[in-house]
Amino acid sequence: MIKVGDHIEIKKPLTEAETTFNDVLEALRSKKLSNRDKLTWCESAINLLEMWYLDSELDACLGCKNRLIPLLHKLVEKSSVDLMSSFFEYYRRAYAFAARRDFESFIEYMEWEQPRKVYSNRRDILRPYVDALQELTYNPNLKYVIASYAPSMGKSYIATLWSAWAFGLSIDNSIIRLSYSEELVLGFSRNIKGYLCSTAFSDVFTRYKLFNSKPFDVERESDWKIKNANVPKSNLISRTRMGSTTGERANFAIIFDDMTKGAEEANSESTHRLIYDKWNTEWWNRRDGERCKFLFIGTQWTPEDILNRIIDDRNKVDELRETDNPYVMRNKDTIVIRVPLLDNEGKTTCSEVYPQDVAEQIKETTDPFLFSCVYQQSPIAPTGREMAWENLTTYIEPPSDLEPYCMAIMDTTRKGKDNLNMFICKPDGCGKHYLWDSIFRKKPMEELYDEIILKIINDNITTLVIENNIDVSLKPLLEGKLKDAGYENLCKIVELYSTKKKEDRIKNNLFGIQRNIIFKDKSIVKPNTDIGRLMDNITKYSFDYPNKFDDGPDGAAMYNSEIIVGRSILSKPSAVKRIF
Repeated sequence: MIKVGDHIEIKKPLTEAETTFNDVLEALRSKKLSNRDKLTWCESAINLLEMWYLDSELDACLGCKNRLIPLLHKLVEKSSVDLMSSFFEYYRRAYAFAARRDFESFIEYMEWEQPRKVYSNRRDILRPYVDALQELTYNPNLKYVIASYAPSMGKSYIATLWSAWAFGLSIDNSIIRLSYSEELVLGFSRNIKGYLCSTAFSDVFTRYKLFNSKPFDVERESDWKIKNANVPKSNLISRTRMGSTTGERANFAIIFDDMTKGAEEANSESTHRLIYDKWNTEWWNRRDGERCKFLFIGTQWTPEDILNRIIDDRNKVDELRETDNPYVMRNKDTIVIRVPLLDNEGKTTCSEVYPQDVAEQIKETTDPFLFSCVYQQSPIAPTGREMAWENLTTYIEPPSDLEPYCMAIMDTTRKGKDNLNMFICKPDGCGKHYLWDSIFRKKPMEELYDEIILKIINDNITTLVIENNIDVSLKPLLEGKLKDAGYENLCKIVELYSTKKKEDRIKNNLFGIQRNIIFKDKSIVKPNTDIGRLMDNITKYSFDYPNKFDDGPDGAAMYNSEIIVGRSILSKPSAVKRIF
């Protein structure tokens, strides 16, 4: 059996060509034959690979890579000077053959004539990424690869080579490549075109010899089409994240490469939201059929960037699991690769780009938030986001000994942009309160009365504190509805009149929120729900930056101050004698 990732295929019976190929390998291993005689067997091996290729392209190329190439490497090393060049020519031909369907062999072959080797000097960290792209190409169940590395480690370089390789696999493949910068995407396009016009490329994909280094029918920097390609418009479509992809289609892959413009956008919530919304509404729909795959590469600038949002989405569909590689996680349709600059022992993972002393200096001189995100691929809350997910205590499964009732606060809407926030927790009897349910909605109060009553009844809410500075009729109205529903005197409703500024209340209760309230874990919170919107509002609140919305953290602060700390013993309004 052959196992490709988690995709298992039954190996077919050996073909005649494969059986004979194995016999030839035995001859090449034999110590009885002279090296000069083995040259003849090398020619036979190459010819047999071509026959085997007609039956099974991938098996023939992998057989060449794993069995013939190591043998030829030894023969080159051990041969006499007069035979070395002949053995090396077979070695080169074998590599070119394997590169037809093996992506790693393709990279290595394309680097032979390059003065600067990238992959061969960074194999340890890039190999999982290369293997993932090989599987993405051939495993129909694998749809997403998300790879994040520190800057300059070679993630875009590998994606460019994978794109070129795809056009060797078939001139009918099409790719859309996106990035934040026009300079970047046009540079990727030029590099791919350069590979397709090279002699090394036509050594691997001999069809390109017919093009005589001019393989393009339509040629622009951003869009181009290979001669005789069966694609609607272009084989490669290069766009910035703000460019239009309307009417464009990709049948092989859509590649998202560095969608965030560096540190200047790391804390831009609107930018991350814009990119994610375009993914959901525009870019995902540019795929042409189920065969199209998605590749996300870049640096993780923040928990809210596109890489992390896609990881969260795929994890909710099917939980991502650890693998034998500490930097790789996967599920049935997704592979996630996150390679840090420094490993768990503080050693550099890429000494060619970041020698140990340089890596340590970067750690010492870089803002901790940026170092964790950019270099460690472990995004944390930016400065001032004290209630980011990483700073909250969370649970997946609630304890079995929680109280049978809930307690809640409700912050009513006063302006059109405000959310009604009904923050509902279940206490454990030891001072901890587990976020249980919520209403978090931008709707007029009158449209939510019935839902509020249902929450009180279904969650068995025994105490409800309402911050209500404008509508003195709300408490009796709710009590009347509860009486009509047969829930009379089972929920104590207390109105709170407060003149405190929200920012002050949130700041004063931050420690209590972090210590006393146990929030639902991010993995079980769905974004388009009341709790999802509530948690999004809470975790994005910053003490250092202006906030458009603060209803979520204010509700948590109010729950801590008025229920946990105040135990519902609240101040009551009193008349004040005015002096004119």
